Amino acid sequence: MTSTPLHHAIRQDLSRRRLLTAVGFGAAGAAGLGLTTGCAADGAGGDGTARFVGVHDFDIDAQTKNVHVEDGALLMNSVYKDLFMCTGAMFDWTTHEWEYLLLEGHEWDGDDLVLSLRSGLKWSDGSGLDADDMIRSYAMRVLEAPPWGFGFPQVQDLEKLDDRTVRLGFEDVFPNIERSILKHRIVSKVTYEGFGERAVEMVNDGVRQGDAEHGEWNAEFIEFDPDTIVASGPYKFDDAQISDARITLVRNEHGYLADTVLFDEVVVHKGDNRQSALLVQQGEVDYSTMAPSAADQQAFQGVEGFRWVEHAGYAGAGIMFNYAAKPELEDVRVRKALAYVLDGDQIGQVARGEAYERVTHYAGLVDLQAEEIFSADELADFETYDQDQDKAVELLEEAGWTREDGKWFLPDGEEASFEVLGVSGWSDFELTASQVEEAWNDFGIRTEARNVPEDNPWGIWGAGDFEVAVRHWGNPEQPDYWGAFQMNFLTENAGTDDSPGQSFDLEVESPSQGEVDLAELVDVAQRAETDEEQAEALKTMAIVFNELLPRIPLWTYKYLSPVIEGGRVAAFPGDDAPGAQNEQYQDNHVILALMKGELGPVE
Repeated sequence: MTSTPLHHAIRQDLSRRRLLTAVGFGAAGAAGLGLTTGCAADGAGGDGTARFVGVHDFDIDAQTKNVHVEDGALLMNSVYKDLFMCTGAMFDWTTHEWEYLLLEGHEWDGDDLVLSLRSGLKWSDGSGLDADDMIRSYAMRVLEAPPWGFGFPQVQDLEKLDDRTVRLGFEDVFPNIERSILKHRIVSKVTYEGFGERAVEMVNDGVRQGDAEHGEWNAEFIEFDPDTIVASGPYKFDDAQISDARITLVRNEHGYLADTVLFDEVVVHKGDNRQSALLVQQGEVDYSTMAPSAADQQAFQGVEGFRWVEHAGYAGAGIMFNYAAKPELEDVRVRKALAYVLDGDQIGQVARGEAYERVTHYAGLVDLQAEEIFSADELADFETYDQDQDKAVELLEEAGWTREDGKWFLPDGEEASFEVLGVSGWSDFELTASQVEEAWNDFGIRTEARNVPEDNPWGIWGAGDFEVAVRHWGNPEQPDYWGAFQMNFLTENAGTDDSPGQSFDLEVESPSQGEVDLAELVDVAQRAETDEEQAEALKTMAIVFNELLPRIPLWTYKYLSPVIEGGRVAAFPGDDAPGAQNEQYQDNHVILALMKGELGPVE
């Protein structure tokens, strides 16, 4: 995939107001445009120390050192977590092959998964990293795993086979169910001494999330905040260099790949999206995965040594409907008309600057994946939903809508109207919602955009407390193609009184496929025993998605990470490097290259 400079990409019909929003001109934006400095002295290695410098919006007061929780633990929601808490393995999203890290290998013996550690592993405190660490970490995760997940919830029992080998007994096995186990981060048995052994006993006794015994265990676990993070990777925290402004990771002499990494230290500055962009412009940061605005993207062009590292996106943002709240949306002609009113390309540019990809195939899968399972001739038959307002008028009139004095009315004579929810603080969602509001209003459909608090949009979506919402489509968590359809059809669609979500009926009538049970097809695609059976299920769901458009994909994430070469870092991986199509936050190929000594300092 290639990036297009923003000033070439903005369409001629983009209004002045939209353009100013897109490029973000204001005091802060204008100030940033003049920064073209090279690497600053701080962290530049003038003392002979080879440093790699990143940035993340951490909070040392609110975040804990309970790294097994991950969410809410210090740096564990950043790409730098792999440097101090290694996974068992990393997954290559293109080749679908494993790069083993702490693990030496894995194999299936019937319904038993057998995992083996590398020999000679140690923790940063000098203690051995062995099967006791493995089995206790896995057991704690089984207790923490929600029942609707994949992998750990299907583990029935655990057994230590020897000092480096653990067996996990499964039920309901399906292809790649082991992925979350291989990617799990093993934690220190010493740190979690009060929890690990109990967890193994509880799991083997049949205790699971929600049981009384789990509740007692979990009440203690969520309050647990150890004094330090015992590391397995090539770096560890330097407790003397943890502050509100920056965290320094130093080489962990006992860690895996400690003798391979080429940087002595990794420094992580604190910074939100705007602050991180300014740090890049000032040459203070070598690599950032924070989201820069369109104005910041332009300002980066003047920084010496700047280039983009692109991480593929496996999800995007679009429109999710609540069919119970707005029954008129049950007519597929209405959904398609609403899509034809919108210019997804323009919406993506305004919302994300260069960091978006247009939607071409509308298959429910990102185009990258759709092109892997369909031929070009097959995709040529897919309906595209590029802006066509004449087509929108035709479809609405076919559906019985009427337009009078520039306003659209439903077949029963009521004026058509929608409320579109964005999310406060998620600028790309806010901008997407406001653009949908403007486009539908201009077309004559009364629309109001409103932003919900960022602390729990998932609860609002799941409860069905919306008419139309800006929501993700596709799936950034699950490399298997069926994950996208699980997201599109099943997430926020429980159909219960407490969690009705979209209220979308999964038993549908497809013009080309006939009667289709989408929930059943997701299950078939997930558990298929042959590639042919899986491909058939995936293709059917993609065709149905394209024909019925249960939600509207507007744009796809393209993660553009600004990097600076020639200051502290010699060169970053190219676009064709191994793992370059990996998801950014799960299997980051830049961090893997750093760990393997393929990313090094300027000589």
